[in-house]
Amino acid sequence: MSSLPWSTWLALRLMRFPMHRARQRFEAQVRDAARVNADTLRAILQHNRQTAFGRAHGFASLRTVADYQRALPVREYADFRPEVERIARGERNVLCADEVEYLGLTSGTTGQAKRHPVTGRQLRLMQRATMIGFAVVREFVPAARSPAQGMLLMNAQLRERSEGGVLTGNLSSISLHASARRGMPRIVTSPQAVFQLRKHADALYLHLLFGLRERGLGFVQAPFVSGLLDLMHLLERRGPELVEDLGRGVIRAELELEPDQRRDLEAVWRPAPARARELAQALEGGARGLARRVWPELAFATSIIGASFSLYTQQLAPFLEGVPLYPSTYISTEATLGVAPGLAPHYVPMPGAAFLEFIPEAHLDANPPPVLLPEQLVEGEAYELVLTTWAGMYRYRLGDVVRVVGRHGGAPLLEVLYRRGTLLNLMGEKTSEQATHHALREVMDAQGLHLSDYTVVEDTQTLPGRYAFFVELQPRDGVRVEPRELGPSLDASLRRANPVYALIRGSERLGSAALHPVTPGTFQALREVLVRRGASPTQVKVPRAVRDPELVALLRGHRSSHEG
Repeated sequence: MSSLPWSTWLALRLMRFPMHRARQRFEAQVRDAARVNADTLRAILQHNRQTAFGRAHGFASLRTVADYQRALPVREYADFRPEVERIARGERNVLCADEVEYLGLTSGTTGQAKRHPVTGRQLRLMQRATMIGFAVVREFVPAARSPAQGMLLMNAQLRERSEGGVLTGNLSSISLHASARRGMPRIVTSPQAVFQLRKHADALYLHLLFGLRERGLGFVQAPFVSGLLDLMHLLERRGPELVEDLGRGVIRAELELEPDQRRDLEAVWRPAPARARELAQALEGGARGLARRVWPELAFATSIIGASFSLYTQQLAPFLEGVPLYPSTYISTEATLGVAPGLAPHYVPMPGAAFLEFIPEAHLDANPPPVLLPEQLVEGEAYELVLTTWAGMYRYRLGDVVRVVGRHGGAPLLEVLYRRGTLLNLMGEKTSEQATHHALREVMDAQGLHLSDYTVVEDTQTLPGRYAFFVELQPRDGVRVEPRELGPSLDASLRRANPVYALIRGSERLGSAALHPVTPGTFQALREVLVRRGASPTQVKVPRAVRDPELVALLRGHRSSHEG
């Protein structure tokens, strides 16, 4: 017999049926992916033909994909900025016929934050993809078939409005805000007040506190895998305090809560001394297998875990030992992009969510670049995504570079590789994020060092220019870092990872790579700068290539004093 409240149990049981239907429809559409992609374009153009943008570009007369490609060039965000500013001032029917309910902020990881129109249709497509994802989990993880609450590490706070009064924030906050407006049943452990807290650290503590009370927790979800890692580190670091609060049934006075928030939380918080004793015992076993010891019925965790997050995924693995990690859905602020059909971080494009085109990686700098349709892609090759969305981004270069790793039905199976802005390219060598990460891990592993975080700066203060790696290491007794010795090893590894880099290094147009250890907490400080600029605390990402002068200065100012 389930210990869940009857209303929650019933809501979870009823969700199985729409999940199953959404999955069936998804698989049927994927079998005919080329036709669905073309039909999606025609539907978007028809729906938005009377918008200001649609009339200016003759959408009513465009009949085929080829007509559309001839009529509109591939575009960057700057090409849409004037229209987005009109929407922000409150003007309607500019880019899309649907009402723009929100303006979604990108994280700004590889540049200035951008605002994108978000519509109700877009949010429904995102919800459908999430349901498909949960149906996939139920197929591959039998334990996920039993109704159980989950812990959701997100924030629904939307306090900013545009000049015209449109609510503005990151996509995860927007989706939660919209769900709350629809009055969705409570299927997560955190009360609504926790999702509204200003301070991320306090919200994370309370998410964990309320989640710990539920011994039968079924899943944990965060936008990015770094959020799951933060959760487990918090559990390690503040375990005794959490045990105390759980046993005594108190909400700590030092947590920064509004009076009404504290009142709401205290009204539903009760002492759980038996659970506190169980938790105290579970914490004694160390990091390995901690999640399953704390939550014996935990079926899975889910978040984005692609190539950009592989470092955090590796650090999280010991905590999640025995708990499957589902790669979530592939969603951007601009559109819902894909669903993982299994437990590997590979995605099938979401049918009907956007019209997709692809620029071959070898032609990313071409003007204009050649474009291909999904059915023309070659397995093993990499491409940048180009989107045409219901919300009015037409032939928009997303900046995500993906590789085709196979096929699923009639659709390509995609692995997300890197953001176009993270390519290092001082002398035309185009060193990718995968190459720098591989080279750095090779050196760290050879030295028995454990990496917490890193980024790379194109250092032009030297002649010739070079790559400067800033690395934060996990504490290891008896291991001393000698940057002068590791720099040549790192440079040699980079040569192996990128033959073009090796050629340019051979001609001495690039200097040897440098490695700079930084003090503990450096990358947390960097994330805090990005949050102050408007990034969401739950979605902020450490950029793997830093060019921003303030961030470069921060990194240089945090170099270890014993660097040598």
